[in-house]
Amino acid sequence: MVLYKDKFPCSPKLHFDSTLLGTIEWTWRTQPPEAIYWKTYKPKKRDIKILTKVTPNQRKEITNELYQEIMDKEHPKKVKQPRVRSL
Repeated sequence: MVLYKDKFPCSPKLHFDSTLLGTIEWTWRTQPPEAIYWKTYKPKKRDIKILTKVTPNQRKEITNELYQEIMDKEHPKKVKQPRVRSL
């Protein structure tokens, strides 16, 4: 499926270098498909689809590792600044 008048593929094949199994091929499975191009889109674990053949346990570990890396890079947790108290 292609969106935006053949400019962007809807389910691009991506690669991830896993510490467990080396290079893994994966893609997004979102609803709606064009959500992967939205700036405000925050992915969920269920949106990650592993294309490389692995066992179910390996798939779960790889999905967790990939999701954690995506969230750390794209949506880092905000650091609270300590409040300065004045007397």
